[in-house]
Amino acid sequence: MTVGLVKVLVLAGTAEARAVIDGLRSEGRFDITASLAGATPHPAPLPVPTISGGFGGADGLAVYCRDHGVGLIVDVTHPFARQISHNAQAAAYDAGITLLRYDRPPWLPEEGDDWRSFESWQDMADAIAPASRVFLAGGTQSIDVFTKRKDITLWARALNVAGRSGPDNVTFINAMPSPSVAEERAQFLQAGITLLCCKNSGGDASSAKIAAAREIGIPVWFLARRPDAGSGALGQKSVEKFQIHDSVEQIVLAAVNFASSHPNR
Repeated sequence: MTVGLVKVLVLAGTAEARAVIDGLRSEGRFDITASLAGATPHPAPLPVPTISGGFGGADGLAVYCRDHGVGLIVDVTHPFARQISHNAQAAAYDAGITLLRYDRPPWLPEEGDDWRSFESWQDMADAIAPASRVFLAGGTQSIDVFTKRKDITLWARALNVAGRSGPDNVTFINAMPSPSVAEERAQFLQAGITLLCCKNSGGDASSAKIAAAREIGIPVWFLARRPDAGSGALGQKSVEKFQIHDSVEQIVLAAVNFASSHPNR
């Protein structure tokens, strides 16, 4: 670690994480390492040293932070990656260091939207009317629940489903979400989709499908977000070392403020 720089571990894997890293690099106050969970087969490289595959849970993350002199963890993972965020919270408390978390705001309905929220994929799948033509964009963990419905036609898009076979009523699409509203709209129209099922992830990276569904008038069903882990052990015992922000700019500013108060961490 360069003397005088604050050692930062950025838990990455989102577009916002890349923006946070760029913002921290521009400040010249940080020695940055990024971490990726390893779920994406070929992630775009980050401009800082990057660890892939995790640390072995909260205990392993705490050990890494102590061994490498990490003074600040910045959690910019996916809003549904609650286990990673929970581990970061527990590790930060155990190691006695500060945690900043980016909490991406969810999408909000507009006039005319037909949106519903469900507590589980199972509840969502059970509520689908027979003969529906469903586009599922909930990741690999959601697929098995929906493929049990033999009375619907399902298109399931996720990473790591290349070569996967299933019932005749299921089409697997091994892909990331398209950033193009026109492409998403064309796909929905070609398949005659009548229902979109996904997570309310918020942000711009996967919002094209929401805009396309809105344009066509397709109902959208969301998996509800879990309660934030900020009410847990770290949030209760060490509030001053745990901050949640909902913009990249606020996260970078909070990190800069930390560096100003802890110049030798």
